[in-house]
Amino acid sequence: MIIYAFYYMKGEKMLTNCKFFYDKYIKDKTCLILGIGGVSMSSIALVLKSMGYKVSGYDANKGSYTALMEKEGIEVSYGDVMPSLENVGAVVYTAAIKEDFPLLVEARGMGIVTVVRAPFLGELMKCYKTRIGISGTHGKSTTSGMISEIFLNSPLDPTIMIGADLPSINGGVKIGSKDSFVFEACEYKDSFLSFAPTVSVVLNVELDHTDYFKSIDQMKESYTRFMNISDKAVVCADSENAVDAASGFHGEILYYSMKKGVGDLWAENSRLNRGFGEFDAFLRGEFFAHIKLSVPGLFQIGNALAAIGASVLSGIDKDTIVKGLEAFRGVGRRFQYRKTLNGADIYDDYAHHPDEIRATLETAKSLERERVIVVYQPHTYTRTHDLFDDFIKAFDNCDEVIFADIYAAREKNLFGITSKDLADKTPRGKYVGDFEKISEYLKNNIKENDLVLIMGAGDIIKLEI
Repeated sequence: MIIYAFYYMKGEKMLTNCKFFYDKYIKDKTCLILGIGGVSMSSIALVLKSMGYKVSGYDANKGSYTALMEKEGIEVSYGDVMPSLENVGAVVYTAAIKEDFPLLVEARGMGIVTVVRAPFLGELMKCYKTRIGISGTHGKSTTSGMISEIFLNSPLDPTIMIGADLPSINGGVKIGSKDSFVFEACEYKDSFLSFAPTVSVVLNVELDHTDYFKSIDQMKESYTRFMNISDKAVVCADSENAVDAASGFHGEILYYSMKKGVGDLWAENSRLNRGFGEFDAFLRGEFFAHIKLSVPGLFQIGNALAAIGASVLSGIDKDTIVKGLEAFRGVGRRFQYRKTLNGADIYDDYAHHPDEIRATLETAKSLERERVIVVYQPHTYTRTHDLFDDFIKAFDNCDEVIFADIYAAREKNLFGITSKDLADKTPRGKYVGDFEKISEYLKNNIKENDLVLIMGAGDIIKLEI
C-alpha cells in the first residue's frame, strides 16, 4: 500500500518534487479522481487534463460538475458502477471518501498510489509562477472573485479555482496559463496548510469550525503557518486576530484597513451610492484610485482593499485593478438575486457565521425596503451550539427570521439542539417547519417592497418559492 505524502520545501525547488510525482506515477497512466463531482476535485481533473495527463473520475451522483467533466471528454462512473483500475497510476480522493471505501481499499491492495485532495492540489499549484491564496473566516469567495476579475482584465491568462460561480468564467474554475493561479484557501481541518501560495491573503480570523478548532489561539496559529508558506502577505488591520496571526509572519506584508491612515492601504470617503460602495484608496500615504463597486454593501470595500493589495503585490497596474473591480458583479449565492414574488425581491446568500449574517443584513437594510425577512438554515450542530448566543444577536437588523432545520453536513446531533431553540431565543424569530411549509408561509406573507434573504450554506438552495 502506497499513501503518498508530499512535503513542503520553500521556493521553486518544489517544482522538482511535483514533476517527480507526475513522471513516476501518472505520466503514461490514468489519474483517477474520486469525488469528481465537487468543485475542487473537478478543478484538479481539468488542470491535469490541461497538462496532458489522462484523467477519469467517480462520484456517487451526477451533477453540474460531472456533466462538465463528460463534456471535456473525461470518463466518469457513478453510484454502484465502479471504474476500472486498469492502467490507473494514482488515485486522488476527497476527504469525504472514507478510508474503507472499497475502490480505495482495492487500489491500495494493488499497490496504486493514493493521495488525498489537499496535498495533491498543493503540488499542482506549485507549477504556477504567481499563486494567490485567499483565506479568512468569511469573504473568501467574494474577494477571490474580485482578484480573479482583476487578473482577467490584465494581459495574464489566470488559472482560477474558487468556491462559488463567477459569471465571467461561467463557474468556479478556469484553466489558464502557468503564470498565475488564484485560489480560495479553506482553513477547515488545516487543509490550507497543504497549499503553496506565493501571496497569502488573510481577510479576518474569527472562531469557526468548532468541531476542529477548539480555541481562537489554535486558529491564529494555523493562519500564521499558512502565511509563512508564502513570501508575501496581505492582512486586514481591522481584524485583531488576523494582526495577531501576522505577528509571526517573516515575509513582506501589506496591511489594509477601512480606517483612514491605518496600515499601508486604506479607504477614505467611503460611502454607499444606492447601496453600492464607493471610496478613495490610498497606498502608503499616496492617493491610489477612486473605486466604484458594482456589488452592494459597505463591507465590500474591505474585500476590495484586499483585492487591491494582492494585485499590487503581484505587479498588476492601477488601471487594470480599477477596471477589474468595477467589472466585478459578484459571485453565486452572495446576495444573489433569485426572483420577485408578490412584489418582493428574493435573494440567495451563503452566510452561515454570525459575522457574515450581520454584514449581509447591514447591506439589506441599506437598500431601504419596507421589511427585511430572512429564511436561515443553521449549518452544523457544533457551530450552532458553540456560537448560539452570537447567532441570536446576529439577526438584529431584520424584521423577521424564519429558521429552517439545522443542516447536519458531516455531523450527528450530540447536543440535542434544534432550530426551534434558536427561534425561541431570537427576537422576531419563528420556526415554521420543513421547506414545504416555509415556502407556503412566504407565499402567503411576503408583500410588495419586502426584501427576502434565503440564507445558509447547506441545502437551503432547494427551497422552492
